[in-house]
Amino acid sequence: MIPRFDVALFADTGWEPRAVYANLARLRLHAEKFGIPVRTVSAGNIRDDALDPAHRFVSMPLHVLNPDGSRGLARRQCTSEYKISPLKKAARDLLGYPHPRRLPRGVYVEQAIGISTDEFTRAKDSGVKYLRNVFPLIDLGWNRTRCAEYLAERGFGETVKSACGFFPIRYTCCVILCCTPVVA
Repeated sequence: MIPRFDVALFADTGWEPRAVYANLARLRLHAEKFGIPVRTVSAGNIRDDALDPAHRFVSMPLHVLNPDGSRGLARRQCTSEYKISPLKKAARDLLGYPHPRRLPRGVYVEQAIGISTDEFTRAKDSGVKYLRNVFPLIDLGWNRTRCAEYLAERGFGETVKSACGFFPIRYTCCVILCCTPVVA
């Protein structure tokens, strides 16, 4: 059983497919019925930043032609910049300790991340003491197929996989990250 969340956070890259924003709108309405606010966090528009020559570098996995003539993908840091960092900032804000305020020991947010069993290698520690990642879909033993079935059973059958407008990899169950503040 997945516990009730205090808040759901959507990290918006500014360049998600229209269907992802439609899913988000439906989720907001559904969550509202249960008193769960859905907030959007953002580090800006990834497409605009990629096209801006003043932006420090392109961090997207763009398709490239390697020196040997083979095809490849450019280095990807966009997940960290446009998803993870804004979510970490939001977690600190939810706790009432925005950067650079120090957090007291034992104060942390438990962040549930919707990664299914077929992508268990993506399940990682947050890397910071104030944010503890949990993976309820993995704990339930759910794969992508089970996630899709569950969504369809509840009227969300048209839920699409999430990814930026350009990204070659799409994920099923990881659009929303939910946080519960905890004081140990």
